[in-house]
Amino acid sequence: MSLMTSLFNVLALVYIVRAIQLAVQIGRNWGALRQEPLTGAKQRQAEQAAFFLGVPPAVLVHEAAHALAVVAFGGRVVEFGYRVFWGYVVPDGVFSAAENWLIAIAGTLGSLAFGTAVWLVARRSPSRTIRYFGLRAVRFQIYFSLLYYPLFSLFLPIGDWRSIYDFGATPILSAATAVAHALALLWFWRADRVGTFEMVAFESAAAQSRFERAGNSLGDPMVQLQAIAALQVGGAPHQARTALDIFLSDYPQSAEGHLQKALLRGGRGQVDPDAARSAERALALGLRQPDDAALARRLVARHYLERGDGRAAVAALDPALAAAEIDPAGLSPGHLAELRYMRAQGYRRLGQYEAARADIAAAQQTAAELGHEPLLRRYAEEAQLINAHDRDHGRDHAGRDLSPPVSEGNTTNHSSDA
Repeated sequence: MSLMTSLFNVLALVYIVRAIQLAVQIGRNWGALRQEPLTGAKQRQAEQAAFFLGVPPAVLVHEAAHALAVVAFGGRVVEFGYRVFWGYVVPDGVFSAAENWLIAIAGTLGSLAFGTAVWLVARRSPSRTIRYFGLRAVRFQIYFSLLYYPLFSLFLPIGDWRSIYDFGATPILSAATAVAHALALLWFWRADRVGTFEMVAFESAAAQSRFERAGNSLGDPMVQLQAIAALQVGGAPHQARTALDIFLSDYPQSAEGHLQKALLRGGRGQVDPDAARSAERALALGLRQPDDAALARRLVARHYLERGDGRAAVAALDPALAAAEIDPAGLSPGHLAELRYMRAQGYRRLGQYEAARADIAAAQQTAAELGHEPLLRRYAEEAQLINAHDRDHGRDHAGRDLSPPVSEGNTTNHSSDA
């Protein structure tokens, strides 16, 4: 037994164990899984099922298609190997070059047919969870058949696609396949990009109902933006981007629309230049809510902080904090704490440690009043960094307690968008 075969068998055993666990979980919760709404947890479980429960029968169909093609051309199957998550067929017979090509491509066609059949059956279900499973199952089979498996064959000395793309033996068939393959991949890329294989999830039936009502409110821009935000939060980011592009073509002067675009591109992870420009555009157009303006400024400031430009970050944050000084009640405490935290980072990069300490102390005080432990920990780390950088520049503030006084009474744990 070759090393590669042994590795495949070990991986298959690991996957089989996970598949059994998942099948048991789904069996126990089958009734609840089928009920509405499609939640994030159900979405994740359906995604896993598309692989761990969808691949074993797909492998069987793939290998059976090879075997049927062998028999159809007068050969016989010497060995039919099925290892649940992978398999093989050993044929015997004399085949023409075209017949070898057909035997090789039969497996891929079988996989694609299986994925399509699962989707066609699942899409008729009244359960959105089952319909989502069908979407992800067909997506995986397309991805595996047209992208992963061809690359696998390219880099390893085995695989159907070595025979499919044997231009020396089947120049016309291989060339036609290359054209069809490229067109299919282009379609798949575009379909994936617009969210064809996505389905939005909701944590409650009420949230799903609000989203469905929003879809009927095409004349209200703010309701449309709420629906786009629901798509993003609900695990359909490509659908959200597509819907937002359409929205901005209809309402190019919508400040809230440009803010939503900035959030889609940089709400999590790094804020790229396009996200920062969208946030700046939103600010220039005039955001109606102070919290929205604060959020836009936070995105712009994050962009500069990620690039080490403390001066630009401070300049982006100053207007929001100045407005908060005039109208303290106009800004939510969570945003206020984050603005001060980020400006403290900017001041630290500029070497203005006293100003940085003042901002981080104010941020800590607000987080303590909110009873927000994750923010308190993050702000304490920044306070330590400020002191460490200050000491490195020849000033010792060791022993200074930067933690704000915390009331001995009960605190209420408020949520924050930080």
